[in-house]
Amino acid sequence: MVIKMIKIKFIAIGIFAVLLVSVFFFAGFTVFEFHQKNKLLADLGGKISDEAVKEKISYSLIVKDLTFPRVQLSYRQDKAVVAASLMKLPILGAAFKAAEEGKVSLDQIVTIEVKDITGGSGVLKTMPMPHKLTLESLLETMISASDNTATNKLIDLLGFDYLNKVFGELNLTETVLRRKMMDFSKRRQGVDNYTSAADISVILESIYDKKFINCQFSDLALKFLKKQKVNDRIPRYLPKDLTIAHKTGLERGVVHDAGIVFLPGGDYIITVLVDKAKGYVKPKKFIAQISRLAYNLYTGYSD
Repeated sequence: MVIKMIKIKFIAIGIFAVLLVSVFFFAGFTVFEFHQKNKLLADLGGKISDEAVKEKISYSLIVKDLTFPRVQLSYRQDKAVVAASLMKLPILGAAFKAAEEGKVSLDQIVTIEVKDITGGSGVLKTMPMPHKLTLESLLETMISASDNTATNKLIDLLGFDYLNKVFGELNLTETVLRRKMMDFSKRRQGVDNYTSAADISVILESIYDKKFINCQFSDLALKFLKKQKVNDRIPRYLPKDLTIAHKTGLERGVVHDAGIVFLPGGDYIITVLVDKAKGYVKPKKFIAQISRLAYNLYTGYSD
């Protein structure tokens, strides 16, 4: 009996020792990987800064590693910038919140009438009127086709007060909706919609983690973002077979793109907001170049 107890103690001590060594090894590896990732991101930041100075670009940025340990490169991430069509991402979150609360249903039918038609990007304006579709289809059209008519219809359905209230609940500290899409008369009066690189990245990370209201809505958001039809920024210089879930924004003076890039070696968020833009060509190319640099970092490829 005594010998048996001694054997059991030795086995227990052995298991404890193995666990202890494993913990120390894992902790040491994690610290090493953390420092390695930080160094690579710092190098990336230097290259981006050099490119911005050369092209005279004013920008906000987050590149965030989605593997463990999560580290990020950021620059002016909390700066409030005119949102343009990036505003559609927070509106999507608020619509999902309204569905969770029972205020709306994804299956309910929404009717688009002639009076709802809004200029700029979108496909609904080309449809015969009146046009009926489900709320889920309206949300998908708002994101994948960046449809302004869909966005303004959702603003009518949910209201400015509710939308801005939910933005706060989603921890979007710099995001505010003050006007509808394409309402340039209000913009000339200084009334505009704002967000930040940090806020948009919060949304993308919550989608990735399946915490964008809930798991079902996160999957739906990801599906919409993967169908993005404007691919002249983040995906521009990347391999065509990559999976990228992203949302663009474009308006006089601002050019944006933000998304999740999925890679076998680890996924990452990239959010780039360009403000004080003089034209669209240079800012679009700048975002595409940043995206290529980030991709090179994650794949170990060098141009």
